Amino acid sequence: MWFGLLLLAYLIALVYALRLSQLAEVGPASEHSYRFADSNVGSVLGVLTFSATLFSTFTLLGLPDFFRNHGVGAWIFLGVTDMAMAFLALWFGLKVREKISVQEFESVSEMLAKTYHADWVRFIYWAGIFVFLLPYVAIQIKGVSSFLSVAFPVDIPNWSWSLFILLAILIYSHLGGLKAIIYNDAIQGIILLMITLLIAAICLDQVGGWTSMFQQIEEQNPKLLSIPGPRGLLNTQFLLASFLTIVLMPITQPQLFARFTVMRDERSMIEMVLGMSVFVFLIITPTIAIGMYGAVNYPDLPASEFWVNTLVKDQPEIIGALAVVGLLAAAMSTADSQLFALESEVSPTIQTHSFRKLPILIFAIMAFGLAVLSSTELVLLATVSFAGTSLLAPMILLAVLSKDGEHPPLLIPVICGVSLLIYLVSLLSGFVPQVIFGYRLELLLLSLNAIIVGFFYFLREQSRVA
Repeated sequence: MWFGLLLLAYLIALVYALRLSQLAEVGPASEHSYRFADSNVGSVLGVLTFSATLFSTFTLLGLPDFFRNHGVGAWIFLGVTDMAMAFLALWFGLKVREKISVQEFESVSEMLAKTYHADWVRFIYWAGIFVFLLPYVAIQIKGVSSFLSVAFPVDIPNWSWSLFILLAILIYSHLGGLKAIIYNDAIQGIILLMITLLIAAICLDQVGGWTSMFQQIEEQNPKLLSIPGPRGLLNTQFLLASFLTIVLMPITQPQLFARFTVMRDERSMIEMVLGMSVFVFLIITPTIAIGMYGAVNYPDLPASEFWVNTLVKDQPEIIGALAVVGLLAAAMSTADSQLFALESEVSPTIQTHSFRKLPILIFAIMAFGLAVLSSTELVLLATVSFAGTSLLAPMILLAVLSKDGEHPPLLIPVICGVSLLIYLVSLLSGFVPQVIFGYRLELLLLSLNAIIVGFFYFLREQSRVA
């Protein structure tokens, strides 16, 4: 009963948000309102939309399962990294707004083409985000479909749940535009934060508090209380590579980049990032309790059964129902932001209006296929996505830092493109090893790209002084 009532309330809220956004799209400025929300987003909505786009089903499903399997060392991978990302986001957001004040652009790819004075540069960016955002969209679909297939043991195959979720995401993002997505983000952000805190509090109460929980962990599996964890994943290289790739997300992921440009003013943008850093702490800390609760009570269960037991069966009925609705909201919020950002990057360059949705439909079909075929290791799928898009950071960062009229070397996007290709081949075949001379490939590629970009940036700064 509670699930039906809460789902109905959420659907009514979505329809209301959709209606609000459509009312704002009447008149000659409707296209700008559809794609950029009139560039008039306030700080509160900004905090919620940035946070909801960043934290998704990955938060309530992936993070607790990651803590359950790999231990408290995951806090370094998650908490410390995300706080560092907030600092970079603040600096980078100011640079983006400074850039857009002297050079008009409507997308990251347009900025790259204008700054490097070469249209082909945008194709490297498109290739990178299309290929490496696939895993992140797929985990939204995979996580919720796996959860629903166990939570509702009816004769519905997993792929049917995935298809239902994908269609809902496509329809909503198409009808509503960015403003509707931002309203949905606000709803989802509040639900996700509330349900994560509530479930964590109940889990802690059931195991006797923080102290008792960690004492039980020490008795059952003490390796969970130190790095690299029982499976040896959280070693120095993994933590360093993950730190770099996650910190660079605001630079490389178009749905996050767009949030810097649609804020009402610079002050609202600063308040958005500061608020997001608080949201990060509030949303990640409770997932430690949920994950450790699972390590105590369900150490050997498959991920989908752990999720259903911890988030639904062990909770009061209304909390379990809210968790299901919250997960649906989280999947929609993050995935529709990514699909809409991809559409905004590609569609304006397609002259035939009827073909403008084709790239997004192809992307959605590929994400659906990956969701059906992939494992339930959501965090590891996410790290592949983060690592791939992070290789785009050098050419984006150099473009944003370039002054009006400057022409950065075209060698930079070429190096980024080659790095993307090498990393992709390493994932798909054994032709390129994922570890070279004892070092992770993505760490080597990031280091090499950083050295090259740093060298060119230093030369340019020296020429300015001269």
